[in-house]
Amino acid sequence: MSFIQKAKGIGYAPGWFLAEAECARETVEVSASHAQAVTRPDGSKYVPAGAVIPSNDGNAKGLLYEDVDVSTGNMPGSLVTRGAVYEDRLPAAIEATAEAVLTGIKVITTSPAVVRPASFDKDTLTALTVTSVGGAGSGKTDVSFSGYTPAAGERTVYKIGASAAPSVALGEILSIGSASGQWTAATFPLDELEATGKITVAVVDSTDAVIAAGSASIVTT
Repeated sequence: MSFIQKAKGIGYAPGWFLAEAECARETVEVSASHAQAVTRPDGSKYVPAGAVIPSNDGNAKGLLYEDVDVSTGNMPGSLVTRGAVYEDRLPAAIEATAEAVLTGIKVITTSPAVVRPASFDKDTLTALTVTSVGGAGSGKTDVSFSGYTPAAGERTVYKIGASAAPSVALGEILSIGSASGQWTAATFPLDELEATGKITVAVVDSTDAVIAAGSASIVTT
């Protein structure tokens, strides 16, 4: 099977180097002595997805579709013989002599950049300390928070619950607007807010995904 090492774990993704879903594959024998074989810390061994089979030269037949464990010897594997591939996702560049004979393989040098919301680069929700104190006017509250400083492209929102503070999760996409049930965008500290109950303040990124949040009971004058 094929794995991709990521910042927060390992993801199963056979054929992840393919630029298009359509491809042709056939079953081949994968040699345990392949030049691109990788030995793991525990002593097991595998030939990585994208390796040129049987060798990265004029004998090339195709690219391995997924990681193949060869700890116990030669094993069968799936070989991509036709399709478009991103070269920067391969374990090694395809040699010119190999590319010349892989006539069914279209090589694209660079894969497209993927922009992820900032929230996915975090492991846990950042906790805000939300403070509510009585405002200058009757029935008004002043709300502030600490624990996180919004960066460019991020904004702060809030929502009020009558008896329970609205809950959020890391990466949750919030509905922000003026309609009932939506979150309200605001600049903090927020002074002279007329409200009762409990308030949740959240910081969201450019996709409105939650990065940080905290709650407090509303205190009014």
